[in-house]
Amino acid sequence: MGKTKKTKTAAAWSLVMMGAGFAATLPFQQFGWARLLAGSFEAGLVGGLADWFAVTALFRHPLGIPIPHTALLPKNRGKLTDALVNTVENNLLHKESIASKIADIRLAELVLKSVEKGIRTPEAVTFIDVLAKRLVRSLPLAELAPVIAAGIKRQATEFDMGPLLEALARQAGARKYDQLALDYALEQTESWLLRADTGVTLGTLGMQAVSGLQVSGLMQFALNAFLGYLNEERMGEMIRHFLLDRVAELQNEGHPRRQAVLDGINTQLIRLATKDTVKEGLNHWKNTFIDSWEGDAAVSGKLEELRRHLLDYMEDASYVTVYIVPLLDQMLSDLWRNTELLDKINSWIVTGVTGVVEANHSQIGNLVRENVNRMDDASLIALMEDKLGQDLQWIRINGALTGFLIGIVLTGVRMLLDYSK
Repeated sequence: MGKTKKTKTAAAWSLVMMGAGFAATLPFQQFGWARLLAGSFEAGLVGGLADWFAVTALFRHPLGIPIPHTALLPKNRGKLTDALVNTVENNLLHKESIASKIADIRLAELVLKSVEKGIRTPEAVTFIDVLAKRLVRSLPLAELAPVIAAGIKRQATEFDMGPLLEALARQAGARKYDQLALDYALEQTESWLLRADTGVTLGTLGMQAVSGLQVSGLMQFALNAFLGYLNEERMGEMIRHFLLDRVAELQNEGHPRRQAVLDGINTQLIRLATKDTVKEGLNHWKNTFIDSWEGDAAVSGKLEELRRHLLDYMEDASYVTVYIVPLLDQMLSDLWRNTELLDKINSWIVTGVTGVVEANHSQIGNLVRENVNRMDDASLIALMEDKLGQDLQWIRINGALTGFLIGIVLTGVRMLLDYSK
């Protein structure tokens, strides 16, 4: 604005100088040099005034006089606005040029670089923290619980207990669970056999079993003799010592009878696990339990408990820098290495942006029109003069100087013609 005022002042002074020069040389017309200068100053004054009129007529009526074909800008404001909008839409910012420029920009890479630069800033950490907590708090657990419970029930119902039972039977031998079970049973048996009342119990049962035998003849005589020798105490001690010896044999890991018992156990377990009635019974028990399970309430309670624990852990924002930021860094690093995916993302962004530009291209012209229409004539003229005033004022200066030079030539020619006569 300052340069425009200076140039306008210089243009005004050019007219003053031309007018002053013309007036100063008029009294000396009898001299040739005075006539030459007077003609030059006259032509410069005319040229300067003509250009002043032309420049002024663009924006307003010269001297406020409504001369025809002046104040061109206010009179043709609508045409100028339409021309400006058309130029911007169809020449400067037409859709094809915008789409071409957007296609040349690797928008995906620019976005990734911006994310990488800003991801560790305090503002980004705070934003991620707020977003994560809001996400956890807004999870619709009441709506999720029935879905999760139904999924658990469906998966549990479809799960067949047969293969699991067979795997458990085989794992019993592989992990030596059969030995642990046998040793536990033998320990309990040995403990029971060593109790004081066990002998009496075994003796009573033994005597009753022997007395109940139905034999005749010589065998009956031998049995009676045997019963006369034994009593419940002796019978109990005999049975107990016999059983303790068998327990000791089974507790000995190198004894063949122990291995035979273990083989028998494993065989029976596998046979039991592969039995259809057992598998059907287990599946029926499982499905009955699942049908009676109140899953919605149980899952909802667990989800609410999980949310409380998670929010307690998220109380401070340290989890963002410890877990989330490194995870995002790894994701960005993987994305940088995946050039094919990066190209697809860039193509998707370009397609989306181009589509938005094409769909709203007319808004560019509307924006230009709205901004122009928002200004009154005085503001628009001031803007034009501010942007173009310096060059327009130079037209006035150039007009005065050009007229002065042309005046020298024309006056010189006229003087030569006068002298030739």
